Amino acid sequence: MTVAQLINLPVLARARPEVVSGENLENRDVRWVHTSEIYEISSLLQGGEALLTTGLGLVALSPEARRNYIADLAKVGVAAVLLELGRTFPEAPSDLIDEAKRFGLPLILLHGVVPFIEVTEVAHALLLVGELNDLRLSTAVTDRLLHSLGEGAGLVGLTGLVSEIAGCPASLYAVDAGLIAGAPQADGFEADGFEANGFQAEEAQPEATHRAQSVRVAVVTGGVVWGELVLDAPESPRLRTIAESAVQVLRAEAARSNVTPMSRDQAGAELLRDIVTGRYAGAAELTTRALGAGLTVHHGHKIIALCLPPRSARTVANTVMIAAREAARQVLGASLVAEVDGDVLVAAVVRPSDLRAVVARFADAVERELRSTSGGGVMVSAGHPVDDVPALVSAFPSARETARLAMRLTPAARVVLAVDFALYQLLTSLVDDESLERFVNDQLGPLLTHDARTGAGLVMTLDAYLAAGLSKTRTADALGIRRQTLYSRLERISRLLGGLDLDNREQRTALDLALVSWRLRVSAAVGA
Repeated sequence: MTVAQLINLPVLARARPEVVSGENLENRDVRWVHTSEIYEISSLLQGGEALLTTGLGLVALSPEARRNYIADLAKVGVAAVLLELGRTFPEAPSDLIDEAKRFGLPLILLHGVVPFIEVTEVAHALLLVGELNDLRLSTAVTDRLLHSLGEGAGLVGLTGLVSEIAGCPASLYAVDAGLIAGAPQADGFEADGFEANGFQAEEAQPEATHRAQSVRVAVVTGGVVWGELVLDAPESPRLRTIAESAVQVLRAEAARSNVTPMSRDQAGAELLRDIVTGRYAGAAELTTRALGAGLTVHHGHKIIALCLPPRSARTVANTVMIAAREAARQVLGASLVAEVDGDVLVAAVVRPSDLRAVVARFADAVERELRSTSGGGVMVSAGHPVDDVPALVSAFPSARETARLAMRLTPAARVVLAVDFALYQLLTSLVDDESLERFVNDQLGPLLTHDARTGAGLVMTLDAYLAAGLSKTRTADALGIRRQTLYSRLERISRLLGGLDLDNREQRTALDLALVSWRLRVSAAVGA
């Protein structure tokens, strides 16, 4: 309960409270409500009390004594003084008000008579319920963390679970090792869209206010500060309870392991390999582990799966992984990076509208890192952006398949996106299908036969003509032939196909689909 909530209780509101000193009452917590008319009451208080009084103990005292009364209460840490007018003082002494203002102590005048016993009964009932709720929250947090600890989550997994429970990013720092788990606080956090699993999340705060505040609790083992848990959100009783409960379990794990904890990079690589190989219990586990590795999906962002296949045998996968990890730090922020079956895979968070540009910058950064280590070049392939970490299970196969197709069809490309190869991916599973083979022969059979007999390249010419948007000038330039030669080839194509009406959408689409299938067949034959 805060001072603002206390004076807004119906039992006090009817006394017409007037705040004559003190600010930010909504941020000033009340631990207990006490009544007393004793002048020297400050020595009996512990701080956080809202003191109800009629001022009877201040009668006949000098202004200086009344100032001392207020000063002593402020030094103890009293939350507020509520002075009922009428019984002792018809109006508040100016010295009380002036001293309360000097110390910033809330002084609230009650202009109506209200039985103090009614106020304490209502307030104490609410405060005790709040304490009970805190205890329940602490127990629930501890139980979930202990269960995760028993399953071997480690410090990274536990920190991810704290983030999930709190509904805000959690970071764990060690005195000797720096950031152990979670995202650096400087990364910021957009609260929109972040949902806590099973616990009520805090409301979103303005970004500037949010970044300026955080909940910090030291992790102490053996009487020595081992590190610090940071919840990247404004201080609140709820988050303080979560953090202090979590620290008890984190402290036990830090003391139990007694070894250098797994780094975020190691935890991220292990998570990514488990995603690709299917070694995980469920979607909730993947989300929690990703939070511990610092991978948080902000509002308006998605997760991308990247694949970096080496261009040549001389490019060592471990070298590419080291370069990709450093490039990811520079361009992508918190990421998962690992080598799986010769491919270097990366998971990161981006805005979908920036996808192509971000992947291009990442590819540039990887190339710079590889040049500094004398490594070969790579291609960067991006799968379709997905909404959450569990969806990476399907995104990585898409990224790897796109990389394999691109290496066959456009081997010189540096950046390729799954969206660019969607049609190829659709046809890949059908390329050996008898009906599709018959379709290609129906559409291009005469040209394929003619090319096989004469080497005239008519199929390649038709493919270039459609790719150029039916521009004869661009087609001739792309093929490196004269326009008259192109006219002759197009006439021959039309004759062999029994007429060529490319203004007809259906005929043009059928030919284009057949040519895509033809390119896949050619690339497969070359690869074999």
